[in-house]
Amino acid sequence: MKKILITPIMLCFAVAASSQTSIKFCVEVEQQGKCQSQSSEFTIGKEGGTISFLLMNQRGIGATNVMYRIFKLEDNGTETYSSTVEQKIEKNWTYAWQDVVFYDEGTYKVKVFDTTQDESLLCSGFVKILTQ
Repeated sequence: MKKILITPIMLCFAVAASSQTSIKFCVEVEQQGKCQSQSSEFTIGKEGGTISFLLMNQRGIGATNVMYRIFKLEDNGTETYSSTVEQKIEKNWTYAWQDVVFYDEGTYKVKVFDTTQDESLLCSGFVKILTQ
């Protein structure tokens, strides 16, 4: 009986895990959502640099409007608001990307929200920006 109970629980976990939206940081995104030079750390020039945010969900992102809220992490761990970027997408898209320009060095937390009806958190990630 224990084996029968474990299997449905594992199946539910696998379905939930595969339907989660994630964010990757890339130098650029090519066709079919291919992330070029994925990293959590990028070096930009003194004039700034563009980083691509790539959202992915195998079952569809499930939103028609997403909002990227960008926060700079301070040395003491607090988040300081930096900027917001909004993007219109299609609900069934399995990936979407947005190019964002950074000018300042630091570690940033990017929170992605579904703003179709409310502001539910889809995912978040960290990216470190260094300057030359």
